Amino acid sequence: MPVKIALDVDGVLADTIRSWLRLCNERFNMNLTYDQIDHWNFWKDVGIKQEDFEWLFNEAWYNWRAMPPTEDKIAAKVEHLKNIGKVDIVTGRSEDTMGYVEKWLALQKIDCNEIVVVEPDMTKGHLDYDVFIDDSPLNAIDAAERGKTALVYDQPWNRHLAQRDNLLRIKDLSEAASRIRSLLNFKK
Repeated sequence: MPVKIALDVDGVLADTIRSWLRLCNERFNMNLTYDQIDHWNFWKDVGIKQEDFEWLFNEAWYNWRAMPPTEDKIAAKVEHLKNIGKVDIVTGRSEDTMGYVEKWLALQKIDCNEIVVVEPDMTKGHLDYDVFIDDSPLNAIDAAERGKTALVYDQPWNRHLAQRDNLLRIKDLSEAASRIRSLLNFKK
């Protein structure tokens, strides 16, 4: 039975936060930088309401053609993951942005088996996947606590997470593929 991999979009495939930052700095006359976003709910500390935080993320997706990927050759790296197992895009994106996300995935030539949308404030660890590749510390901890493997895509907002046997930090999707292959060989 192939390994089932849940692959996140925002912060793992799409560099959404850079688009969000540009919009936030323009709209609220701020000078936030990428490295200042050093924890998950950072927006609370800078005086942004949750509705505005979410609205800016949606607005970033409305301009999906300008959304950069997190790394070069991302489609080929996702394809390497697909050679290892079943790869589904698993996201908490809002329904009104999913059409843009799908267009962005097509533009980037990122292919997956399925796209699974969860409620935006719901963790993903309860889903039937063996490996979760995510930037959310909440999702990583949830998956690891359920005995699954969480590969934390390194971002400033998750660097406080301590690694353990089933919660591992990765710098890119090539490293994710290597880690998954190692885990599979170890279990044989």
